[in-house]
Amino acid sequence: MLQRILVPNVTCFLVIIFLTGFSLAQERGEDILEETSILTLQSALARGIQYNLDLQVEELNIPISRENVIVERAEFDPTIEMGISSMEERTPTASAFTSEDFNLYRETGGDIGIRKKFRFGLESQISFEANRSMNNSSVDALRPQYRNFLLLDLTQPLLRNFGTEVNTANLRMSQNLVQQTAREYMDRAQRIGEEIELVYYELAEAQDVLRYRIESRELAQDLLQGNREKFEAGVVPITDVQQAETSVASRDEEVILARQQMEIVANRLRDLLGIRPESPLYKEPFVTENIPGTDQTFPDFEQTLATALEKRPDIQRQHIQIANQDIKLEYYDNQRLPRLDLEATLGANGLSGGDRPTSFADFTASSTQVGSYEDSLSRMSDADGYEWYAGLRLSYPWGNRAADARYRRAGLEKRQAVYGLKRLQETIEKECKNSLVAVKRSLERVSVAERFEELAQTTLNQEMERFKEGLSDTFRILDFQDDLIGAHIRKTEALVDFNQGLANLYRAIGINLERFNIIAATSENKLVDAGEQ
Repeated sequence: MLQRILVPNVTCFLVIIFLTGFSLAQERGEDILEETSILTLQSALARGIQYNLDLQVEELNIPISRENVIVERAEFDPTIEMGISSMEERTPTASAFTSEDFNLYRETGGDIGIRKKFRFGLESQISFEANRSMNNSSVDALRPQYRNFLLLDLTQPLLRNFGTEVNTANLRMSQNLVQQTAREYMDRAQRIGEEIELVYYELAEAQDVLRYRIESRELAQDLLQGNREKFEAGVVPITDVQQAETSVASRDEEVILARQQMEIVANRLRDLLGIRPESPLYKEPFVTENIPGTDQTFPDFEQTLATALEKRPDIQRQHIQIANQDIKLEYYDNQRLPRLDLEATLGANGLSGGDRPTSFADFTASSTQVGSYEDSLSRMSDADGYEWYAGLRLSYPWGNRAADARYRRAGLEKRQAVYGLKRLQETIEKECKNSLVAVKRSLERVSVAERFEELAQTTLNQEMERFKEGLSDTFRILDFQDDLIGAHIRKTEALVDFNQGLANLYRAIGINLERFNIIAATSENKLVDAGEQ
């Protein structure tokens, strides 16, 4: 069953054909292992992308970077502030306006407010405060006193920190970071895919070498059996038997060594695929598909380089890095300006309290603000008491050295990013060239190895006919057998190098996973399987 494994809400992600087990493809005629399943290269890549621990670590950077975006967006979220308080103050005094030798003041109150910063730079706060106070003053005509305040404070930068582009610089860089981490994940996935493909072909080579070593031993055993029969018939001397026995023992060692190499490479592949001891697949034997032949097509250098410069995740990531440096440069350029802020405050307040007529020097009076707490609210809403303020505030550091230094540093960092892009482009060009050289030369080696294999087979067949007629000896037959097995192995090595060269080439282009229906897609595009394209 095909399942898509997505990295949600990011610009770049993977659609993976995930196979829960190894494909049970048609078994080869004489396989090394009995009752084994064939692990296809496509299913190996799919499983490696899904379970490789290094890639899982890299994948977590994507949600981590998304959280950074939320953090930056939260800078523009409203903030609610509230508080309650109670206090009492008693101060000795010599004032004639108190009947006691101290001033007493008690207050209980609370406040609530909302602060918000807007993306164009405006900082605002609206707050409401209410309190109830008592004192022992002889001249205050209200006891207790109820006060309410409603204030709106505004600060709008006019030069430094003015505008949406400046105030969202960190947010935009965080959003770019999400794209960067997604492309880092893609780059890591492609490199792990390349490593899996290379080791897969190493295993295929090791298995074929083991088969040829087993074939070589069987040829020596057949020769030994024939020499024993001829010795018993008095046709050949005992030395021919001993020479064949020596060759069988030597080739037994080669079989053991080849099997050891195959098991080591198989363990490396298990590690890359995330097949750990607790997995039911850990002890399951498997073999690879047949090594693909030389009938595969590949692009020329111009097409290779053009595709690489367009599709490789690392070069896309570097372009995003330059874009981030442009954002920083623009931000620090703004920070070199003086800080000029327009400040404004608008408020209303109300007062009420208990009636407490006071008298002084034969003069008796009472306050007109008598009433309950609700009266204080009503008077505030009527703006009986109000305040307003408007002004400009200028601030500029002497010499402004820090802001200038940050701007110059951002310019140098952008130059570094541009040089990094140029160096990466040169590296990509070199990788494409070297990969094509490896593919083409390996293809030539396969052609030569095939001719050598045919000649070695023909020579051995002719020498066997001479041997049957008594015109050759055991030493020559064993030597020609070694030549034939060596020719088989050299052809396999050349064929593996050809396929590994293709793996390097397509990773250098940036499409090695697409070849196996593991498709790099963007959030703007429809998700499709490669087979549907």
